[in-house]
Amino acid sequence: MSSVLKYTRYIFASGFMFGSAPTFFVVWTGWRGISLLLPKWLFQKIDDDLFGAYQKLVLFFYEHITGLKIYFSGDLECFKKEESILYFSNHQSTVDWVICNAVAIRQKSIGHLRYVMKYSLQALPLYGFYFYEHGCIYVKRGSFKPRKMLQALDYLKHPKIKSWIVVFPEGTRFVPNHPAIEKSKKAAEDADLPVLRNLLTPRHKGSWLIFESMQHSLDAVYNVTCIYGSTIQKNGRQKAPQLDDILLGRCKEVHINVKRVPIHDVPVNEDEFRKWLHMLYYENDKLLDSFYNLTDPLPITAGGKQLKLRISETLPSFVFFASLLIPLGFSSWWRTLYLKTCALGTLGGYVWLAIRSVA
Repeated sequence: MSSVLKYTRYIFASGFMFGSAPTFFVVWTGWRGISLLLPKWLFQKIDDDLFGAYQKLVLFFYEHITGLKIYFSGDLECFKKEESILYFSNHQSTVDWVICNAVAIRQKSIGHLRYVMKYSLQALPLYGFYFYEHGCIYVKRGSFKPRKMLQALDYLKHPKIKSWIVVFPEGTRFVPNHPAIEKSKKAAEDADLPVLRNLLTPRHKGSWLIFESMQHSLDAVYNVTCIYGSTIQKNGRQKAPQLDDILLGRCKEVHINVKRVPIHDVPVNEDEFRKWLHMLYYENDKLLDSFYNLTDPLPITAGGKQLKLRISETLPSFVFFASLLIPLGFSSWWRTLYLKTCALGTLGGYVWLAIRSVA
């Protein structure tokens, strides 16, 4: 594909996804108002469906339009039934949440994704407010407030609300040769834990609180390791691709290893949980170490299977959001509502998040 076509794809896809946010917000606000007199689980069910529709739109562009190949290995049996889970993954780039979509949709659980997110992301216009309403949890690095997290988790304990609670235990992205790597190694040494070479030492506190609070509402822990094909080069590991790199075709394939741990196999003592989490990452580190060592075979791809996503899973979302955007071209009323949603929805969201003091 020529550079012109790649950049055209990038501009159209980005514009379409971001441009659909206000229309999504209009539909969601209508449902939020209708559901005020309904049980909270019913609100959440439709909210999850709407969230899932938007995330399927994302996959329409990032998987189907780009032709990105995604290979899965590990416990693939977990895709055969829906579960509520605690999802751990290595953290490398802005694409990581798209990878969560790619995993979740194959279990028909894409609408149940709820992220533990850094506090600054609530500043995203419209998105920041909506993430909180959907059940995502904001945390402040350096001033973590367990009470706030536990309040958010109480809502998710309802037996009719399914959740994939996504945590990136490293706390920040792994970037080759970044000073954070040496700090991470020292933290492991000080705790008398194995030093990791391809991952940062996982922080356990938030993950532990989620597990302790939600263990009776969860079925399993999914330990996910993601490798972007473009990061492996002859001169060593490269930076992971960002969102624009995928749309521009700079990364052709992704390898995902999923390990399922039944919830009853997770240690219930905090100190044991901390060591257990670190050893999960130690095993992941060895997997990555073999992958980036070009003298060895690549074990994560050896049994990898390309679980192709049917276009029928994502195309309806594109059609739905297109049907909401097209009227902007000929309806002044719809354009006015769209623009007011952008402005007032963003401002109102900021005010609400400030009042709620969400982190």
